[in-house]
Amino acid sequence: MKTFNSFLATEITKPIKKVYHYLFEYDEDRLSIYGQFCGKILAYLSYALLHRAYVLLTYQDGSTEIGQITKRLSAGRFVLRSEDKKILKIVDLNDIFRVDLS
Repeated sequence: MKTFNSFLATEITKPIKKVYHYLFEYDEDRLSIYGQFCGKILAYLSYALLHRAYVLLTYQDGSTEIGQITKRLSAGRFVLRSEDKKILKIVDLNDIFRVDLS
């Protein structure tokens, strides 16, 4: 049972790792640890909304999420649709550390 669970866990994480590499083509040695200011984050989110581009959101707690911005609810809130197009999430501008466009 352990081997099946470990196999399943590795098979599930492989597509997620591929998504990062194919959409964003990042170099791990050049990843930035610096956040962006709110104006730049807002500009990137507005651009992603207009062009339906995929974004990589890094939150203040260090977690990341890939998706599309589908709607703007207010000055600081957006609706994010996950990369598999199944989950909608309200994202607050103050919770975002940085935004990377695909």
